[in-house]
Amino acid sequence: MKIRVFGILAFSIALQINAQHTCGTDLYHEKQLAQNPTLKVVESDHNSKSRVYVKKQQNNVNKRAATYTIPVVFHVIHTGGSENISREQILDQIRILNEDFSYTNPNKVNLRDAFKNVAAVGDVEFKLATIDPSGNCFDGINRIYSPSGVDMDMSDEPVKDLAYWNYRKYLNIWVVTNIESGSGTGTVLGYAVFPWTSNFNKDGIVIRHDRVGSIGTASNTDDGRTLTHEIGHWLGLYHTFQGGCSDGDNCDDTPPVVSTFTNANCPANGNSCNTDFPDLPDMWENYMDYSNGKCMSAFTKEQVARMHYYLETLRSTIYSSSNLLSVGVNKQNAKPTAAFNSNTRVICAGKAVKFYDLSCKGEVSGRLWTFQGAQQTSYSDANPVVIYNNPGSYEVKLQVENNFGSDSKTETAYIKVLDEFGKESPNFEEGFENGDPIAISGFEHLSPTYKFDRTNLAGYTGSYSFRANINASTPAGAVFSFQTPSFDLSQLQTGFSPKFTFWASYAQPSADVTETLKIYISTDCGGNWEQIYQRNGSSLAYLNAPFTNGFKPTTSTQWRRHGLGSLSSLGYGDAKSAIFRIDVLSGGGNPVYLDNINLSPFFASTENPNFEPFSMELFPNPATEKTNLTLLNNKEIHQAHIALYDVTGRMVSLIYKGALFQGKQEFEIIHPTNASFGVYYIRVNTNEGSASQRLIFENE
Repeated sequence: MKIRVFGILAFSIALQINAQHTCGTDLYHEKQLAQNPTLKVVESDHNSKSRVYVKKQQNNVNKRAATYTIPVVFHVIHTGGSENISREQILDQIRILNEDFSYTNPNKVNLRDAFKNVAAVGDVEFKLATIDPSGNCFDGINRIYSPSGVDMDMSDEPVKDLAYWNYRKYLNIWVVTNIESGSGTGTVLGYAVFPWTSNFNKDGIVIRHDRVGSIGTASNTDDGRTLTHEIGHWLGLYHTFQGGCSDGDNCDDTPPVVSTFTNANCPANGNSCNTDFPDLPDMWENYMDYSNGKCMSAFTKEQVARMHYYLETLRSTIYSSSNLLSVGVNKQNAKPTAAFNSNTRVICAGKAVKFYDLSCKGEVSGRLWTFQGAQQTSYSDANPVVIYNNPGSYEVKLQVENNFGSDSKTETAYIKVLDEFGKESPNFEEGFENGDPIAISGFEHLSPTYKFDRTNLAGYTGSYSFRANINASTPAGAVFSFQTPSFDLSQLQTGFSPKFTFWASYAQPSADVTETLKIYISTDCGGNWEQIYQRNGSSLAYLNAPFTNGFKPTTSTQWRRHGLGSLSSLGYGDAKSAIFRIDVLSGGGNPVYLDNINLSPFFASTENPNFEPFSMELFPNPATEKTNLTLLNNKEIHQAHIALYDVTGRMVSLIYKGALFQGKQEFEIIHPTNASFGVYYIRVNTNEGSASQRLIFENE
């Protein structure tokens, strides 16, 4: 960006920062500079050297002919839900990156004439690594179940502690659900480490899963450009608005931009600064602006040269020939090592599994798959799609070869196929009185180390319960997990909504220590899970529970009912196969006891619905503009307060306040004007008790 030394015009633009999506790189960089003040000197030195390098590149001095190849690993941090994004979504992001950095992206045709002479080919390509740090074959995707959650806090970056690979060998990309910045300046979509700070932190890029690629869970407005933008930072680029109208981004061919969200809507004739010469409009097509992802289409020549400077200096080891061999991006003159995985290992009968040949080291010239129990038992494709029609557990074998030799890998009981219809039907209740539910009721432990046990120390009804036996020596974050048998909810009588409820007993040892209980549901025989419930702290503990060490319940008043009062309101009321999973995450505190796990039209330990003062249902849910709340009251309720809350617990709107008559009452709930789409909660507070339901408002 060339800055005039005259005629500087001041602009005043009102921005609604809190409503915007932001890049967290600048915030993260400010933190690094505060902790390491000498970095400012290092940054300035590299800015000076990069300018010299850029000039040489413009004069074709030492201009590189080959492409820089960057090996990538995606660390997908998940709890078994939709945030555990598919391989296809990640491959889609790799495609977008390679199009953007090679300037072959289809939307480049929309680049305005004023910038066609400065747009440049990046000469950088990205490939998933195929060998992990231990020398094992893998697919470039490191999936990590995170008991502590899937959010990244930029202040201490706990997610990076779950997985961090040598930044000189791999580009680390952590995929999370949410990024907490603590700044209050909007939703952070991603952030990167600048190359001159890579020695001072865990180097790489953090990005939300809904900003990866353009399919799956990806936002339909981003087109995968968040990661293109963050890799620009990782390779040393600043924002186009970095210095406003009076300073630069160290690239003379990038027009200045006055501020962060000036070009959020890609204004056709926007020109926020007249300090550049010649005076050009804002280049909102630039990947380093804060414009809509669909508008972004180019890096400039000087931006590309600046990235090349950092590749040739601070990031030179990552694309070296020796490193590309060691991480499996380039193949060796050796026999292949057989390896494979699949998009799932548990399916319903009649469904398909996609397999991936992950063989590494030597190039594969021939392969043979053998699939026990499959509709077709042998394939030679790299990534076959295989159908299993009959329930059972089946072996998978892959044999690969080339001119240097052959190798094979066999996994017994690799694929588990379940009946497409649930084995159990409502009404079902497990009270743990008749024996171990793992042996007699079709329950299954999912945690190999931390398992629930059946205990006669306490029970809500009877003498037994199921316990996550946690104490002060249990590691924080340890997960106790089990799943129920599968249920066919479609057999439930019409007009009744199934409920999944149970009784739990728990007390915190102190205010700053808590266990967490989560409920998940799977409707594809355990292939994928969605979290539908979570409680911790006082919301998990029994009512008015005092802080207690080594807690054990002694009376029925020390129990609290948990679960979902209407599976229909979540869209699962007629599922042919529904499996429930209960996780208890240790905080190093007290045991959690469960009893009377119930799936039926009634609440746990209840023979008829009159036990409850009211029931509630929402339809439709998800909704677009409005939904209907139906309350069925078993008695007159004198005081009621019904309101809509957001996920932070803030009341968004009051629906009703007053008395509720016995019988059926309906209320219309409208999406609040100017409110965001997403998850909300309807809460009904009465003098007889309280209940809440999750409500999703989604954009059409």
